[in-house]
Amino acid sequence: MRSRLLIYFGSVLAVIALINTSAPKIIVSAVLNPEAGEAVARSLSPVTRDLVLVLLVSIYFEWARNRSQGELLRSVDLKIDEIRDDARSATAPSTRKLVLDSTGAEELVTLALDRHAPNTGDKTSFIAMVLSQRPVYDNVSVALRVDGVDGETVHVSNRFEATMRRGPILIAATRSPPQSAALSAACPELFEVTALPRSTPFDEAVEAFGRQLECYVTPPGGGARRVGFRKVPTDELHRHLSPPVGIAASDIALFAADLSQEKTDLVRVRHHFRWTQKLDEHFIYWYADRPMFISSLTVDVRETMRKQYREVWVQAHLGGVDSLMLDADEGYLSLRLNRWVVQGHGVTAIW
Repeated sequence: MRSRLLIYFGSVLAVIALINTSAPKIIVSAVLNPEAGEAVARSLSPVTRDLVLVLLVSIYFEWARNRSQGELLRSVDLKIDEIRDDARSATAPSTRKLVLDSTGAEELVTLALDRHAPNTGDKTSFIAMVLSQRPVYDNVSVALRVDGVDGETVHVSNRFEATMRRGPILIAATRSPPQSAALSAACPELFEVTALPRSTPFDEAVEAFGRQLECYVTPPGGGARRVGFRKVPTDELHRHLSPPVGIAASDIALFAADLSQEKTDLVRVRHHFRWTQKLDEHFIYWYADRPMFISSLTVDVRETMRKQYREVWVQAHLGGVDSLMLDADEGYLSLRLNRWVVQGHGVTAIW
């Protein structure tokens, strides 16, 4: 490229020098006549000016191009130096953080499982439990208790307290435990699903359930207040839920409260639920329906043992919890967990 530029500029300069000598006049006069030689000599003056202008313009553009290329090369050198500095300062933790930040949660869990259990097949069922579609709950406290035994009737209460995102609270009741399990699995937006006693007509059981439904919200400043629920009409149920196949809208009672107007994104919710069951059912239980961080869990069925003189024990399905027990006795269990549990983890009390 540089040699071609030198030839170009040299040619222009040679032409300018040539036409400013008497050579063109002499050659034309010899070939034609002296008058033609004089005319050619006079006409070459404007051509000289044009060639000089072309030369100056060419020199200017060449200078500008070289300057622009120089600045570009300098900026490239600076970028390369910055890349080299970043590469020298890069550490394993920073590289790991970059990889983690740019990888989806599902892919990370899958990779971890592939490393932990390389010889197993599909792992989507476990991933679905860890990365549930249900909103997770934080700082959960659960207390399951037999309040009393009246003949062959057991009175049970469950207090569930959790920190959750503000928004609607939907609590549903169904006719049977299989319906409750199916509805809970199909509708992750539900806060709670329960099966009403089959010994009472469904409409009567729904009315009683609505009267004894208790839920409280605690703002950051303190001062718990009760949340009012309304029963959703059966013909409006589809606006809130999409029940699974096999469960009719008439088999579901839905109660709704709205916490969307709370001042903070996270709210503290406490839910009380009471029910009765037959003594010969022999057990009560609680299980997590989503990932949640449980602070404490208490189960107390000593009243059953005291009234009926029965052997009672409590079985926790939470992994190794022996070292976490605050108190354990026949019919009583108190745990300070401070750990995550996934769907299906729970506790059963049997008499």
